[in-house]
Amino acid sequence: MKYSEKYTITSFDVDINNNMRPTSLINYLQETANHQMRDRKPSYYDFFREGKSFVVTRMSIEVMEQIGQYEEVEVRTWACPAGGATFPRSYDVVRDGRVIVKAYSEWAVPNRNTGKLCRHDEIDISNYENEKAVELSIPKKYRFPGNLEFERKGEHVVSYSDCDMNLHVNNANYSNMLWDYIPGIEEKEITSINVRFNHEAQLGSTIDIYMRAFDNEFSKDPRASETFAFKTFVKGKKNVEFLIGVKEAGHRTGKSTDTPRK
Repeated sequence: MKYSEKYTITSFDVDINNNMRPTSLINYLQETANHQMRDRKPSYYDFFREGKSFVVTRMSIEVMEQIGQYEEVEVRTWACPAGGATFPRSYDVVRDGRVIVKAYSEWAVPNRNTGKLCRHDEIDISNYENEKAVELSIPKKYRFPGNLEFERKGEHVVSYSDCDMNLHVNNANYSNMLWDYIPGIEEKEITSINVRFNHEAQLGSTIDIYMRAFDNEFSKDPRASETFAFKTFVKGKKNVEFLIGVKEAGHRTGKSTDTPRK
């Protein structure tokens, strides 16, 4: 079974080409997961009060079709069989009966009181809808080869608005942070995201940003015409590894802003 929520995409969710921003897409996926936790229990706050929290360690997103403002979509999510200290979760997005986005993520549950990761048999999530993991046509797990050379592109000082309740940069905010470094981004649309989170970035810290471009073969994304790889560091420690597949943006008008609400 899958847990689902329906949404109408807002004007502030989309970019200049009327395509949903990567950060907005990730937020809708994760908000739906939060709703499942809230409705089925234990909720995010139940864990938080116990000194525990779900922290994403990797995420892969495959975008088959773009989503525009005022379009209505259904976001579905489900827990997947856990093992060790890894808690997988899958998602998809449905529009007009078609699956247009698929995503897979892995989460850890650190105990803030002990500093240790909780094992799957220490966390009861049996109330959550669950199925086997979603199938993707891009890799679910990705690691950059150690000999790749990257060019330094800039830095970002972590501000108050970057952070969430875990007191570090919210994982969705990295997408906007790095998206802006892609050359000619105003003429591109996203086809995939593959991200690995290594180390948190706390309020006031400086994130050093490195990038390089690849052809489509590197990302193994069948829809991408270009791939951009990012590595970021905080105080010399690896922060995130981010792989973004893109192609030339289509010109979409979306739904009229004059369409009355039902």
